[in-house]
Amino acid sequence: MYKGYARDELDRWDAVIHPDVEANSPAGRGVVGRDKLKAFNQAFIIAFRPRTDLIDHYVAGDRGLVTVNLHWTHEGGPFWGIAPTGRSGTSVETFLLRLRDGLVTHWDVADNSLDLATYLHDQGLDMPRNVVLPALIEG
Repeated sequence: MYKGYARDELDRWDAVIHPDVEANSPAGRGVVGRDKLKAFNQAFIIAFRPRTDLIDHYVAGDRGLVTVNLHWTHEGGPFWGIAPTGRSGTSVETFLLRLRDGLVTHWDVADNSLDLATYLHDQGLDMPRNVVLPALIEG
């Protein structure tokens, strides 16, 4: 996953991401399907040209986690209708993964820093609100 994203070789994801993957992030909720996930990420890569540092990763049973730090500049093109501004920053993101038969079936993005999320919100991107996910344990 990491190498595919960091090297802009998203076809590598075909071997590790389920064709019917479900993905959510602050910038895009309800992305269903590997091809749509790849298109969403390709649009981000084109627009923001991130350098992507791998911070951490692990797999335990049917769960996985990948944390990256994106060093981005919005200069490559529009993203979801937001024209490039030249603004740059970082975004520490954790990908919370659910796995079945060795493939990622669910991919949820948690922003650990808000530089990118705040930028997108300030540019008019409607951010998710009142998101409720199924709980492993309700408390």
